[in-house]
Parts: sequence; structure tokens; C-alpha cells
Amino acid sequence: MGNLGFRGDHKGCSQRRCPGRIQLFLACVLALAGVRGANAQCYRFSSGTAASLTINITNLPAPTITPDGTGGTFYTYQLIAVAGNSASLSIGSTTYSLSPPTVALIQVDFNPLVTSLIMNVSGIVGTSAVAAQISLAGPTNLLQPAAPLPAVLPPASAWTILDILTTAGTTGSPTFTVDSITGCSGTVTPGGPGIAASANSLAFAYTIGGATPANQNVTITSTGSAFTFGAAAAALTGSNWLHLTPGSGTTPATLTASVTPTGLAAGNYRGTISIVASGTTNSPLSIDVVLTVTGGSGGGPGAGGLAITAGGVQNAAGYQNLLAPGGVFVVLGSAMGPASIVLATAPNYPTLLSGTSITFTPVSGGAAIDAKMIYTLDRQVAAELPSSTAPGTYAVRVTYNGQTSAPENVTVVARSFGIVSINSGGTGPAQSNIANVNGGISLVRFTSGSLAFNGLNFTLTPAHPGDILTLWGTGGGADPASDAGTSGGDQTAAGNFVVTVGGRQVTPLYAGTSFGFPGLWQVNFTLPADIAPDCFASVQVSAGGQTSNAVTVAIAPAGQSACVNAQLSPAALARLDAGGSIVFGAFAAAKVTADTSAGKVVQESVSGEFARFTAAEWALLFSGPRFDACTVYDRTYPVGGKDPSSPEAFLDAGANLPLSGPNVASGVALATVSTPIGPAYGTAPAVGTLVNGKYTLTGNGGSQVGPFSASVTFPTSFTVTNWDSITQIDRTQPLTLNWTGTGFDQVAILVNSATRIGSLNHIVSVNCTVPASPGTYTVPRAALALLQPVGASGANFGGLAVTGMSTATPFTANLVGGGTLDFSAFAADLQVTKNIAVQ
Repeated sequence: MGNLGFRGDHKGCSQRRCPGRIQLFLACVLALAGVRGANAQCYRFSSGTAASLTINITNLPAPTITPDGTGGTFYTYQLIAVAGNSASLSIGSTTYSLSPPTVALIQVDFNPLVTSLIMNVSGIVGTSAVAAQISLAGPTNLLQPAAPLPAVLPPASAWTILDILTTAGTTGSPTFTVDSITGCSGTVTPGGPGIAASANSLAFAYTIGGATPANQNVTITSTGSAFTFGAAAAALTGSNWLHLTPGSGTTPATLTASVTPTGLAAGNYRGTISIVASGTTNSPLSIDVVLTVTGGSGGGPGAGGLAITAGGVQNAAGYQNLLAPGGVFVVLGSAMGPASIVLATAPNYPTLLSGTSITFTPVSGGAAIDAKMIYTLDRQVAAELPSSTAPGTYAVRVTYNGQTSAPENVTVVARSFGIVSINSGGTGPAQSNIANVNGGISLVRFTSGSLAFNGLNFTLTPAHPGDILTLWGTGGGADPASDAGTSGGDQTAAGNFVVTVGGRQVTPLYAGTSFGFPGLWQVNFTLPADIAPDCFASVQVSAGGQTSNAVTVAIAPAGQSACVNAQLSPAALARLDAGGSIVFGAFAAAKVTADTSAGKVVQESVSGEFARFTAAEWALLFSGPRFDACTVYDRTYPVGGKDPSSPEAFLDAGANLPLSGPNVASGVALATVSTPIGPAYGTAPAVGTLVNGKYTLTGNGGSQVGPFSASVTFPTSFTVTNWDSITQIDRTQPLTLNWTGTGFDQVAILVNSATRIGSLNHIVSVNCTVPASPGTYTVPRAALALLQPVGASGANFGGLAVTGMSTATPFTANLVGGGTLDFSAFAADLQVTKNIAVQ
């Protein structure tokens, strides 16, 4: 993007109406963040039959990428192939090849600008069947991976079905011509032993003040022999309203789902039921649950089910609930627009789009303000808030085809900048360009490569010290010129913009709106020449006293083509770059002494899991601001929902994991603990079991993780000598901790505050890891200042934990679907913990 004039005189750049080819792509990121959908067609190979398969997909609506960047239908393509066969995916004039014998994936994340796709699969012989999946996800943004792949790929020998997932665009539907296969209906069903549910989803309806909805039953069956399974239910939004009995059983069995909606506000709530059965090819099995609550007021459905989700009015890039004048925002809910997305044309966004409109009415009184519609869809709409909007509290209402939702209040402040991330969820690696690389036609990634798209050859590379980076986003503040599609220029000084990257504060070269796309901002800044290389360097933008969402950028040492990470290999980082995931095996033997109202309580445990993480999930714990050895992780998510940094899935490593060591009786093992995302493992030995000595954990392998063995030496002693004198956390003062003991080489300090805001959890964690040898560490005041004031008990509370850790031991394990663990650790800990007030 050298043609944007990155020379420090960015006012001049704005006045020259910079061409901004990357602006076009990022406008789509803002406009289409998070929109997904699919219907399915399924085709089955005849087992053991030699065949050559060709699939021709035609009549894809041709994208109409106009200078304003809003038109058209955008597609992404994925192909998975397994077993001892070859396959190829042809898109336009480019062919992507797969080689046996391991699981392989090709994912083409950018719109190829063609209207047809051809896939060829050959060499289906004997029992070594090939399986392939093509996913066409659209509309989607242009700079992120396609819809997620299956969380777990079954063993290669189990795949016997080709599945094609398609989503029609706004004009026309794809047409499929399939040769040499036998048709079937439904979605992918792996071969081999598996479990099945009599329903893929459950729906409950409740009227406030009315009778509790009747229970619903689900029958769990299996192919082949009977299987023992664990079952669990979890509310993803709302709090503890979904229940399931029994929690385990043997197929065939009947489960009963029930809901307790009392106390829930009107709205739509999501939950999930997870069935985990070791030895099956499709475990865990998930069942979606929806609870619709009507009646009452505030955030609930209007006529026809039209509703705004509680807390569902958010910045379109950073997904924070504070909005800014001139910013692009999304509204999450139901029945707010048509079933297929309809997009407006920039820069003259209308106030009414395909029957949908959004109003902001000042709570203090005054006339309603009409938002400018960008797109509309039944479950998500997006618009720009006019720059003339004054800061304050507003009641937001969505109207669709004459029906209006109940209001959802939102706060508007002068500036609330949100940064676009690769996953379009406001978390993980930022979607950033490097001005001084390939004329700005570049994207920051962990590793190096290239990507041809729309006549441009993008350079993929980590950033390096001294590079000029561009962050994209929205919510930088009012700019009337931007509302009309131009730009008011640099607002760095006026908005007091500051970029914090890797703990360093940098004044931007330019912070202002971009031409052609109302509400789209860019922040250009130079990485310090002496900044420390880091694959997950934290980045935030402060403007007008408000701090953006936290993201990361990859910074490599000068001259290096990939960033360096102590935990992840270059191959694992390259997999994350390609939109894939990594697998982490983590176990710990721990003795915890907790201060309670009944005195000190000691518990011992050995627990852990094998977890699959996306790049965004893995990066979250590193993406907050850093102060010396401490990183701050701040997140808000629904009560009963998923912490954004939690893994996407736990993997099955067998029914139990044997444990041996001092004081451990023969036959003791970590048992399976069922969770909504898969099996975890744990055991709770009697107090006094864990002593200084070597403990070994083994596994014979399960349906997803193969055999392994790991050992660790438990520390001898650990005492925080000033523990009892710490009775509260003063956010205005540093916190000093002193310790003694033997057998540990690191100390981890965790200070957190947990608050509940309606149906949302807000948790701030200060995580510090330091060497044991000094015997002391002082948590910086600047880190503690980001905690929330809370008491020591109740719904809002604080916590303090200090842990002496022995050297964690890595171990290896093969994955059944191919590959090995990307990172692993078996640790041994002595910990003290207590609830504590934060003032």
C-alpha cells in the first residue's frame, strides 16, 4: 500500500483521496463480519469401488466488486481428503493437489472471481476409501477463513462419504453435476462405530409468568456394539436454564432435557447438549437447544419473534458494547430481516433496507435518530451511526416489515475504536498490512508466503521492527465527511490516539477515516526499531480515553521469514496461518490450600485435557496489555457461555488415564469428565498423597489421541511468607509477594476480578509468571489498575492465587486423524488461593 503515501504526511494522503485497494477488502470485513449459513447435499461412494469422480459446480453468482467494495456474493472453498488416495481441487486456472497418506487440507480463503468450480477425486480402491469435503460459504468476508471445518476428523479408514455444503448467494443458486457416485441425503456420517441422536436440535418456548415448558426426550443409539457415554448440558447464553438427566448411560438410552426459564428476560437463548462416547468416530455429538422467552419488556421479542439479543448492539469490528458517532455497528437478534442477506451500496447508505430500519432514541428525551443501513439478515443487521449523534444513552429498536422490537439500551461515547481481526470476531491476530512490504499489498501472518487475488500478489509475512503497519477498524469518532464517503483527515491529535504494541506506546502516523466507506478507519504506525520479536505481540488502540479490543500481531526478528515461539513449531504456526488449529496436551498434579470462611482447606488433584485451539483462542491469553512479567486478560461473555480463550474442543484419549507414583495405589487413573466440548480427565487423591517424587501419567489411546506417557517431579514445599497479611488488593498500589520453598523453579501469580452485568460475565485477570529464585515479585500498579472494584464474596468478587511450579515436562502423542501434539506439558504445582476484595 505504498501508494497510500506512508511518509508521515498522512493529512496529504487523505487529501489526495488515496486509492486504498485494501480498503475495499476491509470494507467487506466490516460489512459481513460473522455472517454464515449453509444447506447440504450428500453423496456416497460405493465402498471398495475403483472410481473417478468429477464434480462441476456452476451458476455461482459472479461477484460484482465495485469501487465502493460492497456489491456481490463472495465465496470461499475448502477441500479435505484422507486415506491413501490423491485428489485435486481446480478453481479457475489454478489446481491444488493433495498427496497421501495423511489427512490433508486445502483451504482457499479468497474469492477466485470465477463462476464455476471443478473437483476431481481418483484412486478409490479396496477398503482405502477417500473422503473429501468442499465447503462454499457465502456471503463471507474476503480476509478470513471459510466456515469452520469439523472439530474432529474421523480416522481415515472411516470416511466413505463426500459432502458438499453450499450457500446460495443473493442472486441465484449453485447448480451441481455429479458423476460416478450414488446419491444419498443428509450431512456427513462417518463410517465405523458411531452414536446418533433422535434429534439434532430442541426448541423450547416460554411466556413470562406462564407454565414451564414440558420436558423433551432424546434417544441415543449406536451403530455396532453398545457404547457407554457421558452427557452434559450447558447454557451458552443466559444462566443455568438448561438441564439434562441422566448424565451417563449405555446405548440405547433416553435422555430428558428440561428448562427453568424463571428470571430470564425476554429474548432468545442458546444452549447445547454434548454426548461423549469413547471408541466412536463422531464423538462428541452435539445437540443445539434454543429457548425463546416472550412477554415482559426490554430486549425481548416484538411481534413475530422480532428481538434484539441482550447486549447484542456492538461495534462491528471490536464487538464492544460502547458505540461511537460515525461508527459501524451490528445488532444481533432474531427475525430482524430477510432470510438471505441484502447489502446496501456505499457510500450513500439508506435508512431503510429491504424492510429493515434501526432507530436510536435518547433515553433522556428527544427525537429518534435513523441509522444508515449497511446490510440486513434475519439474525444480524449492520448500520452506521450518523456522526451527528451526541454521546449518551439510547434505546435501540429494529423494525422489520412494520414490526418493531423491544428496546435495547446502548451507550454512545465520543470514541470507541474497534480493531478488525482475522477471525472477524475482534479477537486473535489483527488483520494488518505492512506499508513498506510489496507496496502495501501484504498481510501480517506468522509465517511467509504469497497469495494471488484479484490481479494482486499479496505478500504474507510477519512484521519486523521498524515496519509501518496499518490497523483497520471502526468507531474512531465523528467525521461528517466520512458519512458522505470522503474523509476529514488525520484525527491523531484531536482524538489522542495511541497504539500500544508489545507493551510500547506509539503515536500513530495517521488515524482517520478512509475514502469510499463510511465508518471505516485506518491507524498507521511504526513498530519501534528495538521492539522485542513476538508471535503474539499485544496490540490495542486508545482514543478519547477509551481502549479498543485487544488483538495481536506477529513480529519476527530482522531478516527472519517466520516469527519464533517457544511453544509452537513453524509448521504449527503455518497451520494457524492457513485457518487450521493446534492441539495442546496439558496436565497438572496440584495441591491447593484455599482460605475459606471455615479456615484453610487443602485439596489435591491430577487433571487435564487434550484441547484443540484456533489461532484466536490461543492468542487471547497473550493479547492483553503487558506490564513487566504480567499480562492482563479482559473479557465479557454470557453467563453460562464460553470464555473466548477456551478451546473449541477437548479430544478423546481413552476411557481413563492410569497414574503411578509415591502413595498412589495400583489401579488409580484419571477418569473421564464429560463437558459440552468433549472429555476432560481428573482424579482427586486423598490429602497427603502428593509428595516430593516422580509421578507418571499414561494413556492407552482413544478415538482421537494415541498412547502417551508423561512424568513430572512434585515439588517439596512452597510458602508465601506474607500471605496472611494480604487482606485486600489496592488498585492504586503495587502488590508484593514473598515466598520460600524447594523443588519449584517458577511462580505464577493470578489476580482477578469477576463481575456480573445482567446476563454477562466480566472477568479481568492479571497473570504473572516469574522465576522462583529471587523469592519475591511485585505486581505493577498499572496492571492492578485494570481490575474492577469488587468484594470478597457474592456475585462480584476478587481472587488471588500464587503457585510454585516445578519444571513442566513435555511429552508426545500421535493424533488418530494424523499428526502429533503441537505442544504438551505435565506440571506439578503447590498453590495458595483465596477470595479477596479489590478496592
